[in-house]
Amino acid sequence: MGIKPATKLIQHLPSLFGWSSFHAEWKVDFNSYALRTANGVALIDPLKPAAAGLAALEQLGPFRGVYLTNANHDRDADWFRRQYQVQVYAHEKAVPDCDTKIDVPVLDGENLPGGLQAIHIPGSGAGEIALHTAIENGILLLGDAVLPDQYCADPDQAIRSLRRLLDLAFDAVTFAHGTPIIGDAGHQLTAFIKKTSKKDLS
Repeated sequence: MGIKPATKLIQHLPSLFGWSSFHAEWKVDFNSYALRTANGVALIDPLKPAAAGLAALEQLGPFRGVYLTNANHDRDADWFRRQYQVQVYAHEKAVPDCDTKIDVPVLDGENLPGGLQAIHIPGSGAGEIALHTAIENGILLLGDAVLPDQYCADPDQAIRSLRRLLDLAFDAVTFAHGTPIIGDAGHQLTAFIKKTSKKDLS
């Protein structure tokens, strides 16, 4: 894929870790995350890091599963499945477009192992979901849901779908591409959606 593997983990919160792999051709970082839960470590959209990064990742605890935020983010999911005997989770609508076998197709609103809830975001990418957890005063893990309109199947539907996220309690938001928001994330995401939709959502 022309991606330079990450060499280190960044601790964003006591339970949230991330690593970024740079795509030289596209000149963009591909972010992956690890969420340490009471049931093990949830891997979100993981790319395989370099040896030092992988060693640090393994020290977080046993892996609980791989969770994909859309069909395009299978990345190194199959490698993690085979290496650590974990299952791969993705929304049921991601399955036809995903190159990796999905072990557990999930539904909108489904509660997943590790205390994560899947929220479907139709109008964005194929099988796009947000993952929400109450850990650390609430964390919302996003994939491509807030990318520009040209990356959305139906931009108007996508912004309507995003409004549902505002009913959730969260203080941090992560993205597959871009810097995570750690602290006051609910207000910042609300402001983004208001600006994008040009409607008063209060």
